[in-house]
Amino acid sequence: MKEINFIKNIDNLGRIVIPMDIRRKLQINTGDILSITCNDKNIMLTKYSNLDNNFKIIEIVKYFVEFLNIKLILTNKENVIYSNLVNDGDRLDNQFISLVKNASSFKNKNMSCIFGTNKVTGIYNIIPIVTNEGIEGSVVVFGEDGEKAYNIGTLISRLIQLELNIT
Repeated sequence: MKEINFIKNIDNLGRIVIPMDIRRKLQINTGDILSITCNDKNIMLTKYSNLDNNFKIIEIVKYFVEFLNIKLILTNKENVIYSNLVNDGDRLDNQFISLVKNASSFKNKNMSCIFGTNKVTGIYNIIPIVTNEGIEGSVVVFGEDGEKAYNIGTLISRLIQLELNIT
């Protein structure tokens, strides 16, 4: 990844502007949450998601996948967090990013989406994960018995929402 360098002043309230070129490159949008960390010499800004690296939630989802033998993709707003169909960390295609950011919910929709380099075609049941802080991601459950798959996805989504609102 090519490095982009800017020199910026800090205003009297301690703010700096992240240049548009950097926001475009890293797909940082208005309303996104950033994590700020520092060491002795550097300040690091990272896009933040309550779902990323939340091992408790991932373990809950893994349990449902194994116990109910379902095909599932758990996403944040842009990437796969956990799945037994595609690779964890795969980027969502633009169509799917739009669905997640709009908190779209679908029952028994036959469609194709690309996750990283994997094209997944089938019956999608998409349930948004919405917390007190806004849209966090989606639970996607696949299956021919759409009603059952949708209900399982809804249950998983609600459990995740409860966990995120508590922590």
